Amino acid sequence: MIARRLLRVLRRKLGSNLLAAGVRGSVSRGTADKYSDIDMFIILRKPADDWPRVQIVDGVYCGIDSYTPHSALSQISKPSPDLPEILGGFTNLMPLYDPRGILPRLQSKAKAVPPEVFQRSAEMALLGSYEDFCRAKSAYQTRDDIVFKDNVYLVTYSAALIVASLNQAVFASDREIFKAHKTFLKLPRQYERIEKLRYGSLQRHELVRVFLDFYLNLVKFCEREGISLPVSRRVLRAARV
Repeated sequence: MIARRLLRVLRRKLGSNLLAAGVRGSVSRGTADKYSDIDMFIILRKPADDWPRVQIVDGVYCGIDSYTPHSALSQISKPSPDLPEILGGFTNLMPLYDPRGILPRLQSKAKAVPPEVFQRSAEMALLGSYEDFCRAKSAYQTRDDIVFKDNVYLVTYSAALIVASLNQAVFASDREIFKAHKTFLKLPRQYERIEKLRYGSLQRHELVRVFLDFYLNLVKFCEREGISLPVSRRVLRAARV
């Protein structure tokens, strides 16, 4: 197993500074194929900057995310726009080396995040989405369709994170981000259009119409869940192109 070979290299390189290591992503789920990358997760006693974060082993791309126990706990416990994805990385983890039992404790913490942390994370993601929403409108009006579509994708990504946070849910992998909503109890109106926005073949004018309706429904949903975007309804309605 390439992950274990990489672990041996890391143990030689990092010595006693390496406290724990595991893999996440497709390898930990048992769905990896010969083209899958390896997502390595390591806990260090103290930060180390003199080793590569990316290695290629037998043609396989290996990314290595490092944390100290403190920084890992901080990632889990503080609000973040990406919280559902961050937590998914911690809960979907297969330990390879963990003599002190650090990883199960982190996983336990990741499964018990307080509701207010999810709520604040959704608020942060909503605020961040508004910049991309405005960029999409501007690009549409200037007929910069590449930038327009790029920002539509960014808004749908934020929307997926917002809805997951408000359902106190996490993503086990990035492949689930845009289909996980099928199991959620709380959704914006016509939220299933997220798949059309990302993967459909809508013509330019239809794409912007669906996109604007999608975002306005997202904002209304957030308001029902106790999160307000500090933008007047008049300004949002004026967004219609």
